[in-house]
Parts: sequence; C-alpha cells; structure tokens
Amino acid sequence: MNIILKQTARTGYAGAYNIPRNMTRSYSTHSPKVTGAVRGGLLGFLLGVTISGGIGYYYLLEEYNEASASLLQSVKDLQDSTDKVRDYARKIEAIDRDLAKLKDSAATSQQLTDLRHEFKKLYDGLNIEHLELKTHVWGLGK
Repeated sequence: MNIILKQTARTGYAGAYNIPRNMTRSYSTHSPKVTGAVRGGLLGFLLGVTISGGIGYYYLLEEYNEASASLLQSVKDLQDSTDKVRDYARKIEAIDRDLAKLKDSAATSQQLTDLRHEFKKLYDGLNIEHLELKTHVWGLGK
C-alpha cells in the first residue's frame, strides 16, 4: 500500500481507480517536495553559465589569436626593416672604406700643378729638340 501512496503522490491517480488526487487519502506525514522547479532552475542556470562561458572563451580565444597574429606580423616587419637598416649600414661602411682608399691614392691639387709644370718642361724640351733636329736636317739638306 505504501507503494500505491507514493505513486499516487507522484502521478495524481490512485492505482486502478480513477479518483482525483485531492479526494484520495494520504497517510504520509510530510507534504510532497517541490524540487523539480529548483532543479530545473539550477540546471538551466548552470547550462546558461556554461554556454555563455564557452562562447566567451571562444571569443576570447579568437581575439587572442588575432592579436598574436598581428603581433607576429609586426615583429616580422620590424625584423625586415632591421635587416634593411643593417644592410644599408654595411653598404655605407664599405663605401666609406673605399672613399678613404681613394683619398689616400688621389692626387692633390698641388701635386697636379707640379705635374703640369713638369709636363710643360718636358714638352718644351721635346719641342726644342725637335726644332734642333729640324734645323740640323735643314742644314744637311743645303
């Protein structure tokens, strides 16, 4: 009989008889507990928190991946520009060394002036020798 009363309290009918619940006698001393609404509410709350937490985590993970990709691209760009600057510095150093070598081997304006005077003396000497040879040959021809 105890099983029938428990079933009656749950289902609302008394065994094989079609008697409404409020007309059946209940011999239990405590009233039925209303835990379905609390369980459902708690379950719904936990499910909602879990779903919103998962969505929030997914959004946060996407933002993190985008920020990481952006940061990685910035680092690559910075590395590329650093390499370019390093190459330019090497080129400038090489040009500076070449310029220093050219300065050491280049003639000064004083040296050019002295060399010009020497060439003039040589040319004048050659011209005088030419004229002497010409007069000698002219003298032989007479």
